[in-house]
Amino acid sequence: MPLQNLPQAWRRLVFFAPAFVVTLVLAAGIYNGSIPKPSLPTVVFDDPSAGPFHQKCGDEPPTLDNLPDVIRALWAPLVVPITAPVFTTIDGEKKRLPPSAELIHTEPLGKRVCILDLDNREFADHGDVFSYRLPAWDNLRGPAAGFLSHYLYAMIHGYSYKFVRAPKYPDRAPHWSKVVFTKEMLKQYDVVVMMDADAMFSTPQVPLEWLLNYWKIGPEALVAMPEDPLDHPNYDVRQRVNVNSGFIIAQAGEKTQRLFKDWAECPSETRYPGCAVWKKRPFHEQSAFSSHVRYDFLDGYSIDSHPQYIRTIPCTEANGYPKVAGSGCVGQFVRHYWADKNLTNLEFNHNVMAALTPLLVQAAYKKPGIVEDYRGKVLDGAQILDKPHR
Repeated sequence: MPLQNLPQAWRRLVFFAPAFVVTLVLAAGIYNGSIPKPSLPTVVFDDPSAGPFHQKCGDEPPTLDNLPDVIRALWAPLVVPITAPVFTTIDGEKKRLPPSAELIHTEPLGKRVCILDLDNREFADHGDVFSYRLPAWDNLRGPAAGFLSHYLYAMIHGYSYKFVRAPKYPDRAPHWSKVVFTKEMLKQYDVVVMMDADAMFSTPQVPLEWLLNYWKIGPEALVAMPEDPLDHPNYDVRQRVNVNSGFIIAQAGEKTQRLFKDWAECPSETRYPGCAVWKKRPFHEQSAFSSHVRYDFLDGYSIDSHPQYIRTIPCTEANGYPKVAGSGCVGQFVRHYWADKNLTNLEFNHNVMAALTPLLVQAAYKKPGIVEDYRGKVLDGAQILDKPHR
């Protein structure tokens, strides 16, 4: 039966197939042990009074209206505590937080954080997030994998998530819209994390609060972005390496509003002579910020005189990916697949399966009642016999 002919509830489950598997994992009793027990979501069957995993189903298929709770329940045993002193990256490097007295965050920020996607493309083809047919895994397009990974990260940690379908400037490259809409979202949230479709958290179990502690991004910081690789053409007009605006951490405040306003208006050249060239020339808003805004913002401040306001994140931690390790940027926390956008599908697959695999193994093979061990027996024809005593 074609996907579009399925009942709506089942089409939703196909779209969120990993989460449906999550539900089965939870039903198998994976949290009945030493793993911490988050509150389990309620899966609604035909009988509202039935238990959350009642086995009797009526004519209508079960619904899954609380997917964020399911996601949080799955990842709960894996989430790194905000104040965990050490985290070991995928490549084995130990990252250490500052002393506890210097930590900026000790409690979750929750919905005060917004993970922001924005784009002005339609994404309506088969395999896209706005297609009239919900995509299956084997035809999911690269941008959709990136967007879904951002939503997944937000749900894991209880953050807000927004997707802005942005209009285009009539006289600029479409990338410029991220500046004005990040500015607008900062009127609603304390922290906005804007990510390009090809930028993804490589360690989704690490909360943003831990990263803010690690990078020492305190309340005085207006914006933080990673460095670009130290290679041509990634230098500004002063031959300083650019920052990369594919991953932006911005913190709300009057100063931040002023900074983003000046950034958005940079091509008008009211404050920044020569900025109009970046309307359409790569790297657009990124080059405008790197070559102009960071050297003259607020009341004549510069990144050199007031570095506390504009923070630069090491490229190796928040830019690039392993295939371009020679650039010095491997994306230990955030990977940006600027040269291999098709790899976002593999990264999203890793995001999901890295969590699901060990939990499935624990549920299926580490609990009593599933594995039956006959290694102490012998086979004789159609019989299973005890080993003879010697």
